[in-house]
Amino acid sequence: MANSTKIPKDSLPVNRVRNFQLFDQEVCLNIQRNTFPASRLHTDFAREIRKPNSIYLVAYFEHCYEELDETIKLNNYLCECKTNAKNVSGFIGGWNVVDEIQIIDFIVEEKFRGHGIGRLLLNSLIELACSVKSKLITLEVRASNMPAINLYTKFGFKVCGSRKNYYSDKNEDALLMDLEIN
Repeated sequence: MANSTKIPKDSLPVNRVRNFQLFDQEVCLNIQRNTFPASRLHTDFAREIRKPNSIYLVAYFEHCYEELDETIKLNNYLCECKTNAKNVSGFIGGWNVVDEIQIIDFIVEEKFRGHGIGRLLLNSLIELACSVKSKLITLEVRASNMPAINLYTKFGFKVCGSRKNYYSDKNEDALLMDLEIN
């Protein structure tokens, strides 16, 4: 696994969210591979973002490289420009079908977890869902992924079902969760 040293909370610059761009695919694929190293299935982001019903957002660091804490600079993770993919800290993606959004990808780089990046991405997707008049957001999450389940619950998602042995790598169940939007 890549360098997963946690970054101190007080050294992270402000994060922002923008639409996924084609140049983000490599860094997001690396985030996905680092998170799921045993998986052979990875998202074809170039294909996904070209679909008319696809919604993908990335979180990125706002400040320029020279303004960053030395700890982050040493990891050579960030770049000088907020439109360059190297400053991406996480992403969320899904499909917008009729009046429902299904989240299919949601990952924050491990070393940046616990800094509110997941909340920022999820909140941005919910705002987008409201703007396109979606009535429901759905997702599947590992039954053992308590940090994710807690995050979704804080946003009002409710468990609405399960899929037995959905994750074949560990024969683990998936919880189905949804959020009704008024």
